[in-house]
Amino acid sequence: MNKAIKIGIISAVATILLVLPHLFTMDYYLHIFVMSEIYAVLALSLALIVGFSGQVSMGHAAFYGIGAYVSALLSTKMGLPFWVNFWISGAAAGLISYIIGKLVLRLRGHVLAITTAFFCVLVNVIMVNWIPVTNGPMGIAGIPRPTPIDLFGYRLVFETRMHYYYLGLLFVAIVAWFFYRITTSRMGDNLIGVRENEELAKSLGIDTMRNKIFAFSVGGALAGLAGSFYAHYILFISPVTFTIGESINILVMVIFGGMSTLLGPIFGAILLTILPEFLRMAGALRLVIYGVSLVCFIIWLPQGVWGSIKNWWINKKSSESSE
Repeated sequence: MNKAIKIGIISAVATILLVLPHLFTMDYYLHIFVMSEIYAVLALSLALIVGFSGQVSMGHAAFYGIGAYVSALLSTKMGLPFWVNFWISGAAAGLISYIIGKLVLRLRGHVLAITTAFFCVLVNVIMVNWIPVTNGPMGIAGIPRPTPIDLFGYRLVFETRMHYYYLGLLFVAIVAWFFYRITTSRMGDNLIGVRENEELAKSLGIDTMRNKIFAFSVGGALAGLAGSFYAHYILFISPVTFTIGESINILVMVIFGGMSTLLGPIFGAILLTILPEFLRMAGALRLVIYGVSLVCFIIWLPQGVWGSIKNWWINKKSSESSE
């Protein structure tokens, strides 16, 4: 695909995304779009860990929750604005993910998956039982919206879902660019080497532990940023949002879209956020249809939807060039 076609496709997609909230103005649709953006960031952050460094993490919702709770507590207890809480939440989640990574990333495979799942359960138990701080099962209410900001003579306020949509769109774009920069750099090559054959990567002089911890820490920090955004969007958080089930949900989005791609996790997050809403018309069969659809897609498209499309395109171009 030449550069002109790529620019044309990117321009067309950007135009669609910018006009989308003006085509679907109901709060219901806008809420789904905003949640898709949050899940897109979560899926990208997990893809860096699972898809590129090859470490199976089942505890991603813990870092998501840590970011949400840190931001909520800073805003409700200390009165700090969202624009400060956002970065502190990411730093806190990144620091904790770094510590956890140092402790557990010597494990591999299903043992690592189970260990990270236990960590997610532990964090959720703390959220439920540390009542003086987290307010327990009742959650934290009254989280303020982002304060208005002045930019180039314009005052930007965040009072409607459309405002959150555009803020979330900017958030996803920056994270996607950051993800692209990492995965196309020398660090990205090292991560792929660790994923494909860790022992061989070690023999080539790659510090595999350092690279795994880097991916785990950055993924946790990005999840913390998504948690902060979620808290100041919903304006209420509780432990039921940050369970092991949510970790599995995020992991399914990554696998469904395509783990080792940039657009795959975004595609999986959007589709698996929107699809259950469209299946509501099926009533009690909604979850059955949803589950069967996921199983079929994973069986027939083991590299994910976008990953399979990408491989098909590469194979097609290879066959055309060889003729």
